[in-house]
Amino acid sequence: MKNREQFLVIDSAMNNQEVAPQADNLTCPRCQLSHIKRNGHTYYGKQNYRCQCCGRQFVLRRQKLSDEAKQLICRLLLERISLRGICRLLDVSLCWLLNFMRQIYQTVPDDLFFRMPKESEFELLCLEADEMWSFVERKSNKQWIWLVLERRSGQIIAVQIGDRSEKSAAALWQKLPPELKANALILTDHWEACASAIPPEQHTACGKRSGQTSLIEGFNCRLRQRVSPLVRKTTSFSKNQANHQGAINYFLSHSNLERQKLTFAV
Repeated sequence: MKNREQFLVIDSAMNNQEVAPQADNLTCPRCQLSHIKRNGHTYYGKQNYRCQCCGRQFVLRRQKLSDEAKQLICRLLLERISLRGICRLLDVSLCWLLNFMRQIYQTVPDDLFFRMPKESEFELLCLEADEMWSFVERKSNKQWIWLVLERRSGQIIAVQIGDRSEKSAAALWQKLPPELKANALILTDHWEACASAIPPEQHTACGKRSGQTSLIEGFNCRLRQRVSPLVRKTTSFSKNQANHQGAINYFLSHSNLERQKLTFAV
């Protein structure tokens, strides 16, 4: 068998393709041989290589991101920036970012880190509830975001994503902790689905000008400005339901932790 240098020169001449100059440092992940040459670029613009012995195609693996870079990504996911913008800033691939993002979203608990106020701090817990419009993949696929906010601490107790019907309002009510329902008065607007799902003795409908739901409406505005898939007239909308739910829950849980630092600070 010809030696490695002769093999690369002859094969390059026959195929009229450029041999990778760093072939001495590359080995095939399948056969562990170093007969490597360039083979175009991937969808993301990375140099693609092919083994001349077994035909395996591969790209060079990047060095692992540092913990500081991963923490920065966690913070950027809470800001009004698209996923491709994060990729450009930190020079990471979109596939890697999507996998990392899903891992983060899976760590968010169902209770959104909500912390119950001390029993001595309230006799009747006042909550505000409201819904806001969003969509997944296309505008015809409407996804209404239902939120319940605890007025004193500013924390979000529960979230429900679905349609705007009584079914979604009832699902939101069922997500409230049982010990909280017993002492709760929920203030909403005059949307009829809320009145049907919430017990009448614990529900009060208020007009927009009354100011009784100003906190939850202000939070909806903040949510739309901070979570990039919710920004109006943008191309960074959610492409699937799981990422849509994950991005919202991730921001809500972080918001609850920040509110707790202010409310429960000793």
